[in-house]
Amino acid sequence: MSAKQPRVVAELGRPETPDEKDARTAENRRLRRQRQNARNLVYSLLVCVALVIVIVLAVPRGTAPPRTAVDYRSLASQSEGSVDRPLLAPPVPSSWSANAAELRSSDGVTSWYVGFVLPKNEFLSYTEGLNSNGTWLADVLGSAKGGGTTDVGGLTWRVYDRRSLGDAAGNVAYALATRVGSTDLVVSGTATPAETRSLAAALAAEASTRHLTGTDVAP
Repeated sequence: MSAKQPRVVAELGRPETPDEKDARTAENRRLRRQRQNARNLVYSLLVCVALVIVIVLAVPRGTAPPRTAVDYRSLASQSEGSVDRPLLAPPVPSSWSANAAELRSSDGVTSWYVGFVLPKNEFLSYTEGLNSNGTWLADVLGSAKGGGTTDVGGLTWRVYDRRSLGDAAGNVAYALATRVGSTDLVVSGTATPAETRSLAAALAAEASTRHLTGTDVAP
């Protein structure tokens, strides 16, 4: 009975030598270890990601502290001593929250500014410009171009409607402006026209009650 012949290796076209067999066996072992290491690395990464997710979900989320509303009516009263006429601070719906109230100075004009955050995170503000001018008014309105007029609270207001610009309109998406004596009143924001008109009406009512007219301007 003849001895079994060594297996012919296709790549060599002949039987491999003992050294070649040892080298092939060693290379196969190295490749297996390499693949195993790669799998272990992937498994480790997956475990780390899973742990991070668990930790993030497990950490209690604190509720953001409620925003403290600015007492704009008290601030208006306190600031009146430094100007020559009434600073308007009309009542607004309880669902509105004042987030700013301050006297400002720009283009040589002193103004009283109050901003509100509305229930749907809309923004609405009013500005009372004392002895204001056209440059100041254009700046407050973001150079918006006026359209028609509307009567609100017994005053005629110029309408500035830029809602068609979307986000590019910024905080002057819709605005109303009027002049009482030498005082400009501007209501602007991202709120609806109805909400804007309601604030304009409140301003007009207080302007009338506090006799904010041309005769109130100090000589």
